[in-house]
Amino acid sequence: MGLTRFVLKRPVATVMALLCLLVFGISSVFNATLEQMPDTDQPMLIIIASYSGAGPEDIDELVTQPIEDQVGTIEGVKSMSSTSSENRAMIMLEYDYGTDMDDAYNDLSQSLDALSRQLPDDAETSVMEMNNNAGTTMMLSISNPSQEDLYDYVDQTVVPLLEQISSVAEVEAMGGKSEYYKIELQSDEMAQYQVTMSDVSTAMSTANLSYPSGDAVSGKLELSVSTSLEHETIEALKEVPITTSSGKIVYLEDIARVYEAEESRGGISRYNGQDTISISITKQQSSTAMDVSSEVQEVIESLEADDENLNIRIVRDSADSILSSLKDVALTLVLAAVISMIIIFIFFGDYKASLIVGSSIPTSILVSLILMPAPVFP
Repeated sequence: MGLTRFVLKRPVATVMALLCLLVFGISSVFNATLEQMPDTDQPMLIIIASYSGAGPEDIDELVTQPIEDQVGTIEGVKSMSSTSSENRAMIMLEYDYGTDMDDAYNDLSQSLDALSRQLPDDAETSVMEMNNNAGTTMMLSISNPSQEDLYDYVDQTVVPLLEQISSVAEVEAMGGKSEYYKIELQSDEMAQYQVTMSDVSTAMSTANLSYPSGDAVSGKLELSVSTSLEHETIEALKEVPITTSSGKIVYLEDIARVYEAEESRGGISRYNGQDTISISITKQQSSTAMDVSSEVQEVIESLEADDENLNIRIVRDSADSILSSLKDVALTLVLAAVISMIIIFIFFGDYKASLIVGSSIPTSILVSLILMPAPVFP
């Protein structure tokens, strides 16, 4: 009765205390880490390796297998699985339960750093932690009628700005078509001029060309090449000199077919039937979808302000579903309090008792939210 008497005699202090609980409780909600699923530690790490322009077979031979050989001997690794696809590889490592994942992450990063010299020069690797909330956080659809090569515009203008956001781990663009020069090596001509694949590789390196290694296809060798500014025309590429093992000089056009080709960049992207470029954004493990959403929207507003022809639509945003869930919880809380007040008033006919019960429900929940950041709640 002492507390009840204190509350009744000091209504102003009681109201102020309730207002403080309300303010601090709501503040705790917005300062808390909001995710769709609870954050649980899983003993798994994922290696993402990219090598632009390489097919699945090249990725497996040049990137995936060397990585598997390197990291397979790391202490604590229970199992390992990999997937090699065009331009990239994914290696998933499962560790024994009880393994310190911070130490495992550091050991894996150091192992990949030691391996970097054995991988192709253009190959890049990164390590990600397995998380229930991992995956694509946002999906954007971009169109710009004033740009002839929309993919290059997005890749060189939009993607770098998004990658600068501290809460973003990965930005990937897909859609559109890329033009490149394809070199189809003729085995008969190579034998006639006594030219080896090593001779061609040396010539390509000297000519400042980057390429993945070739595959034997129907008796021919194919080599996909991305040229530097020194070779702006296909004629200049055909005239790249190749020195044979006997010291003779032949030209690329003597042993290969060189022609322009097109390929889809990561897939086909459309929005409402219109060809666009899609961008998938993955957040850092330590960040929340809410952080990513607000920072990405600031970048979008800045980009659209600089270019009136640029149109960026947010196709998917994980923050929207989180906010929707939060609103549902708030609505459920209000309905529970109101229904409790109505039922108590109907059965007891005492509006004071119904008000006490109605106010105690949100008050107790707000107190719990305030105490959530305390050390006793890991």
